[in-house]
Amino acid sequence: MSVQVKPIEDGFLVPPGHPGAGEITPGRFVMLPVPGVEHGAQFFRYTAALQGDSHAIELFVLIATPGGDPSAAHRALPHLERAFPAAAVALLLDARTGWARARVSALRDPGRSELAAGCVAAVLAGASWDESDPILVELDEERFAVSLVHESELWRAVVRAQTAPSSSPS
Repeated sequence: MSVQVKPIEDGFLVPPGHPGAGEITPGRFVMLPVPGVEHGAQFFRYTAALQGDSHAIELFVLIATPGGDPSAAHRALPHLERAFPAAAVALLLDARTGWARARVSALRDPGRSELAAGCVAAVLAGASWDESDPILVELDEERFAVSLVHESELWRAVVRAQTAPSSSPS
């Protein structure tokens, strides 16, 4: 399945009234105010669509990996879902070179898991400079192999469902 993943913005979820809320930092991070959020959780925001389909979904990837403050993302999740009810959210729980594990919310339509897998892989490729091909993405109970090509301002992803369980790299 071919997926087009287009970055919208990335930055940190912050409470309204936080210094810099609503601003873009010199490093081009957006300080996105979300009511109810207490601590800054890092996010990546995308639109994703099947190749040739004009209907795109909006998807946030919240960073909940052990290297930072995973609890900030978990606590921010319900507030982000309330603030952006049409968007899906993926909690990136663990990531290594060539592999990621995430939990996804609000995926109601067929094909959305593949879109979410493309977005999670784009975070690894774009934010972590992961050049693995493919990047294995585990979403809840589903597994995907995602091959990415960066074109101008978007990622083109080929997403293939995997039937055998993948294992995290050591």
